[in-house]
Formats: sequence, C-alpha cells, structure tokens
Amino acid sequence: MKLNEQKFFELAKENKFESADLYLKRNYSLSTSIFHGEVDSMTEHDTHTITARGIINGKFGSATTEAIDKDAPNFLINSIKRTAGVIENDDPSIIFKGSEKYHKKSVFNKNVLSGNIQEKVGILLEIERKLKNYDKRINEVVTVGYEESLSEEKLSNSYGLKLNSKIADYSYFAEITAKQGDEVRTGFKIFASIDPNEFNVDKFVEECAKDALDKLGSIQCPSKKYPVVLTPECASTLLRHLLSSVDAEEVQKHTSLFEGKLNQQIASKKLTVIEDPLRKNLFFRYFDDEGVATNKKAIIKNGVLKTYLYTLQTAQIAGVEPTGNGYRAGSKASADTAFLAVKPGRKSKNELFSEIKEGVLITELQGLHSGMNSQSGNFSLPCGGFMIRDGKIAEPVALITVADNLVNMFSNIKGLSKETELVIRTTTECPYIYISKMSISGK
Repeated sequence: MKLNEQKFFELAKENKFESADLYLKRNYSLSTSIFHGEVDSMTEHDTHTITARGIINGKFGSATTEAIDKDAPNFLINSIKRTAGVIENDDPSIIFKGSEKYHKKSVFNKNVLSGNIQEKVGILLEIERKLKNYDKRINEVVTVGYEESLSEEKLSNSYGLKLNSKIADYSYFAEITAKQGDEVRTGFKIFASIDPNEFNVDKFVEECAKDALDKLGSIQCPSKKYPVVLTPECASTLLRHLLSSVDAEEVQKHTSLFEGKLNQQIASKKLTVIEDPLRKNLFFRYFDDEGVATNKKAIIKNGVLKTYLYTLQTAQIAGVEPTGNGYRAGSKASADTAFLAVKPGRKSKNELFSEIKEGVLITELQGLHSGMNSQSGNFSLPCGGFMIRDGKIAEPVALITVADNLVNMFSNIKGLSKETELVIRTTTECPYIYISKMSISGK
C-alpha cells in the first residue's frame, strides 16, 4: 500500500504547519550463502520506512513509521506535533525548498535483480570448489555468499519539491583459512557492482586465495621508523578518519582538527581528494537526504582544505550554502560523503616500492574502534603486511603496530600510485600511498 502523500500535506496545512516534508525509503535484499557444498542460509527482506518532519510554531518535529496504511498520515501529523511540542533548543528549523539544478541520471539496471537465485547458488558452488582446489594449504572455505539489493528513495515537501532515486547492486563475498604448520591465516574478498557482467569468478578466487596464502610465514619486524606504503583499503580507511574533521558540525563544536584551516595547507601537496557523488557506480547520489543537489567538488586540493561539509542546519549557523552532504540517521542529518576519489600519482606501485631500500607495505589495519582518536589525530593500530627490501615485496609481517598522527602522516606523503582500487567499505577510489616514515612496533 502506498502512502497518501496528498492527504499528509493537506493535514499539515490544516494543522498550520509552516512547512513539512516526507522521506520514503525502501530497502530490498535477497541473500544466500553456502558451506561445504550446501546452502546454509537464504534470506529476503523488504522494508519500507517513512520519516516525516514538520515545523509548527517555529519548532521542528519528526516521526518515523514502517506501517503504511490509511491511518499513516494522521499518525505522522500527530507525532510531529507531539515531538515539536517538547523541543526546547533553538536549533535552526529548516525544510529545504530545493536546489536550482539537479544532475539526475538513471543508474538503475533491472538485470541485477535477476530473480534466478539458483544460478547464483551455482556460481557460489563454483567459487567454493575453485578455492578448495586452488592450493592444498587452503584448509577451510568458511563461507561463500551472494547478495542483491534494491534501494529506492523519494523525498517530497510542502513547497512542491519531488525527488526520487533507485539503484540496484549485487555483491559476492568469500572467507577462507590457510594453514602451514601451526600457523593459520584468514583471507577475505568482497566484490560489488551495479553491472551484472562485471564479475569474474577466476579473478575473485585468485584474490581471495592469495589474501590468505601470502600471509603464511609471517614474522615480526624490528621496531623502528620505516618508509611505509599503504594499500588503497588502508589508505582510504585512515583518510576517512582524517575527513571526519571537515564536518562543519565538528568545526562548530570546536572538536575539529581543521577549525580555522579553510583554504590553508593541511596535507601534502600531493594529496587531492574529490567528492564525486555523480560518478556512475553503486554510490551514485544526485541529491542528499535533505533534498540538496550533490555536486562534484574538491575537499582537499593539492593539500589545501577547500571546503567543510555542511548540512542545512550547520550551513545556516555558518551563514553559507549547504554542500549536499546531509545524510540522515533517523530524522537528524549529519554530514557525510557519498563517494570519494583520491587523485592518483604518475608512478606505478612497483615504482614506489623500487624507491624503498627497507620499508613496510601495510595491507590490513585493526583496532580502529579503540586505537584511533579522530579528535587529536593520534592512532596506534595493530596491523599486518609485508616487508619491502631493496625495492621488492619480501616476507609477510604480522603482530606489529603502526603509530602516527593523521595530519602528520598525510603531510608526509612521498608518492601515490597511478593504479587505483574501489574500496567498497570506505566508498572510496584510492591509490597506494607512500609515506616517508611511520613508527612500527614489532620485536
């Protein structure tokens, strides 16, 4: 059943709302996984959520429901009135009228949602079989899985704004363990796309297998400062923590590393970070959750901070235009980015390695919940990777810790690779990043 939006806005007007909006979101997913040649799980979810907001007597109220029926408009209106009635703060109350221009385009591919789950199970069985046969040291295929999902969003308000988007994507994932003597290492791989023809089974199997096998024979390196190369996943993970300080709310609360640093050098001149939400991939967004148009923009250009990220509320407090970075957790929007792209360098990753006589390639970071202080920028994180010796990748290293400060680290960039990777977890396209020196604790 669809929500009667017209009735909602009529009721908002009757109840003397100054303005109101509706945000409707549908999330559909179908997932399955196998273990030892048999399907061990299969789930299907289809959720519809409505968040309604309104301004009455200068106060902002909100309500959320998953019950879409004929009584929903009345429920939402009454709930908004109740929540607005107990608001005591003086935060700005804003329903956005709309941007002058939206860069709308369709990225929805109906072929992603094939409906033929047995075909996907067949691919999972093929992946499991090929992983088992890849190398005798692979002693367990822990899981192999597939998921396809559909996300639909619709935003409308009492000013007549109507926006909608729809995107379908799919993913494959696998986890394995490899054993050599008493040493056991884990390998994991995830692939996601909006193009159903992009997945390559053999490439996926090889990358998952090597993720575990290459770690066997790990040692602890001596403790000292080393030149360090970060893989795209590790580099983008640390970059995301650095960029938490470009949230205008953190600036206004005086908890940002970059308060007062707009248009100043905050990182190496080699670092340029672009937000590109209009890129045609699974992170495409042409409007944010507040209805503001998104645009391609530089956040850091040649090491200079070019913008903070503003929601409607923080923009009004600062007296500037919103940047299209308002994403909701419930009714409140916080600043975030849809998709980031780090500008690559001109050298290959092997050319970066060739410049290092003795260093460390860091391929995994752990303990970010406890070892990272985004407000000070200091971090000390368990990690793993490989030694770099005489310009070549050498033995794997484990049970080591890397420590530094985010601003210091990104100020000491010596190079970026021309190769980039799309890191699903951080929604970032990132190259390998070479840092001149970082403290590594080992033996």
